[in-house]
Amino acid sequence: MATASTWEMHPELTKALAVGQTIEEWLDGRSPVCSYARISRDLQQVEQIGVTRQHSFHNDAAAGELGWAVVYRYTDNNITAADPDIPRPAFLQMVRDLRARQTEDGIPILGVIAVEEERVVRLPEDYLKLYRALTVDENGLLYYTDKRQLVDIHAEVEQTRGLMSSSMGETEVRKVKRRTKRSTADRAAEGKYTGGARRFGWLDEDQKTGRKRNEKLNPSEAPYLRKAIDMKRAKKGFNTIARWLIDENIPTVRGGQWSASTVAQMLTNPAWWGGRILNGEIVLDRKTGQPKIGLWENLGDGYDFEAWDEICRMRWPEGKVAAKKIKGKRSARKHLSTGIARCGWVEEGQGAEEMCLHGMVGRPPHGNHKWGNYVCNSASCRRVSRRMDKVDKIVEGIVVGILEEQFSTITPDEKPWHGQGTLESLLLRRQELKDSYKEGAIDLSDYLEFKDSLDLQVKASEDDRESFLSEQASKNFLAGFTKARWDKFDLEQKGIAIETVLQAVIIHPIPKGRSRRAPFDPSLIEVVFKKTH
Repeated sequence: MATASTWEMHPELTKALAVGQTIEEWLDGRSPVCSYARISRDLQQVEQIGVTRQHSFHNDAAAGELGWAVVYRYTDNNITAADPDIPRPAFLQMVRDLRARQTEDGIPILGVIAVEEERVVRLPEDYLKLYRALTVDENGLLYYTDKRQLVDIHAEVEQTRGLMSSSMGETEVRKVKRRTKRSTADRAAEGKYTGGARRFGWLDEDQKTGRKRNEKLNPSEAPYLRKAIDMKRAKKGFNTIARWLIDENIPTVRGGQWSASTVAQMLTNPAWWGGRILNGEIVLDRKTGQPKIGLWENLGDGYDFEAWDEICRMRWPEGKVAAKKIKGKRSARKHLSTGIARCGWVEEGQGAEEMCLHGMVGRPPHGNHKWGNYVCNSASCRRVSRRMDKVDKIVEGIVVGILEEQFSTITPDEKPWHGQGTLESLLLRRQELKDSYKEGAIDLSDYLEFKDSLDLQVKASEDDRESFLSEQASKNFLAGFTKARWDKFDLEQKGIAIETVLQAVIIHPIPKGRSRRAPFDPSLIEVVFKKTH
């Protein structure tokens, strides 16, 4: 199930405002709070059911008992709270809004209700974010429904308690990670393979016979794996091997078509000779110092470490294994139409519905080719290639025209930051504290104690402001667009602008019988516009 983060007004408040009620009338003296729900993985695989129950069955009911009203719902669905490298957009937005004491659309919120503490915070840094947001004034509210616990967020011991609780959670998470890492290393040293999907060339698990996944070779696939290895050692390209597998009607493990990348991954996986990579290094036998041969069935004689190493050096001539891609991070754009150019090849006698439509990649000038080309990247096609600068010129002209037509008269959204009142209040309190110290009303010890706390609150509020302004700048990216703006964009910005208005650029093949030296034909470039902008 895909991750999803949302924040939206409570349905009941939305209905009330739609029929003309004011927020104050709907609240009718109740304290406005928000509901936060999170689930790491929805085991029932029914979209939003886990978080929906937290909001509706627990948090709304608790608010009614307390004399509070849930005005907003913040949801992080299928997102862990135990990994600091995985952001929780709804949690971060909730913290900003709590510190501002209102949402971006002006709905007041004083606190938060959640099913349990671990739904909201698992790490000390997250607890501090929430704590500081709730304590910018004396009105902060916090309630956990599972223990029917109304937290006195302003008590002197609460910060210490919360930090200890979240630290224990973080410690447990670290322990589990260490145990898992140690167990994985131990199993690797013993030659055991741990989990994972079925690999091409091996059989799946069979509970009846007790066979484990990837333990025994698949008699129908293993010969093709051997042949692919032989072809690569004979200097055949990954694309050539992929095309051969496709022509042989051999599907991938998932039933799809082969590509150069899937072939490369298969052939550089050391499993076929019995090896395993852990933390970027081949697992070695602790006694001999030689590569450890696993307990699963391998391809046997002639398909050994040396053969695998030879293929790896073909893929990475400099001896550098490709860095692992960071989840969610987009690759840097290299060419203007990268990611949007698609192949328009259609086999003779077939209709447009059989068009290839595979993504095209940029190939820089090489050999006698003075110009770079966009080429089809499908191992089963690769039949269409077109001069890069000519395609980009057409795309640029179309995109600039559309952007000028649609965005030149739009004024930027200058909605004010909704946390300005909180920041001004904090700055005023800090100045009053400083004045009190200067006048001798408080001593240095008290001044430093309160100053440090206020400084942290001010810094958090200022960070909220910077984030808000940055996000607003992104939204206003194309407002008031002009050709002069386009000329100042870098390649990444141009790519974002292109993807705003175009769905695809289909590059059709040169008609049969026409010379490849014929002048560039713009009519063979088909632009597909996005329906909404």
